[in-house]
Amino acid sequence: MITVKKDQTKLIPVLLSSPRKRGSRKRSFASQNQLGTGFPIESGMTDTRVLDVTLAGENASVQIVGLVLGKGNEEKSLDANIIHAAPNTRSDVRVKGVLRGRSKFDFRGNVRIEKGAKGSNAYLRSDVLLFDDAKMGDDTPALEILEPDVKAGHAATIGKVDENMVFYLMSRGLTRKQSEDMIVDGFIEPMRQVILGTPLSGGLQNLPRVILDKLASLSLRRSGSE
Repeated sequence: MITVKKDQTKLIPVLLSSPRKRGSRKRSFASQNQLGTGFPIESGMTDTRVLDVTLAGENASVQIVGLVLGKGNEEKSLDANIIHAAPNTRSDVRVKGVLRGRSKFDFRGNVRIEKGAKGSNAYLRSDVLLFDDAKMGDDTPALEILEPDVKAGHAATIGKVDENMVFYLMSRGLTRKQSEDMIVDGFIEPMRQVILGTPLSGGLQNLPRVILDKLASLSLRRSGSE
């Protein structure tokens, strides 16, 4: 359970990705900085991450930024459970996924705004790009609002790669793989910008090296060999 106190802001990046070495089943990493913010990574055939956050003080806010990369028969799951327990609190959950092969991703965002949490603002969003026979599983948001004077919303997009865009890039001399990788890079770039370019105090230096390396490698894939 993560508790956000009065006037406190937390950024929680989450990366669900494939293991680097063949035969590696699962790996996890979590780090705490001076603000108590966790930076989790889960890797393997079946990855499940659950985040429980309570906004306990007035003007407390949390931003959860998720990046999900699946391939083969991998199954990824992310649950974000957020409770607004004080006035003028804010939660912003944004997740992007790129699924290949027969992989699957479940995203469950659950927000509860307690009675008396006036002026609170909650938002959930997921965007998933599908390749091959990959599919999006459960993507049903749950908003429980017990206070009328609040704002709460959600949005979701799920789709295949635009073949017209692939054709255009291939006509410029790229292979299909290079074209798809370039599209993926553009799709996930907003997540990279939020994580690497966060205006929070000490945001960049407090990110674990393993997350920085992974994000950097994502932007370099298009220049590598097939």
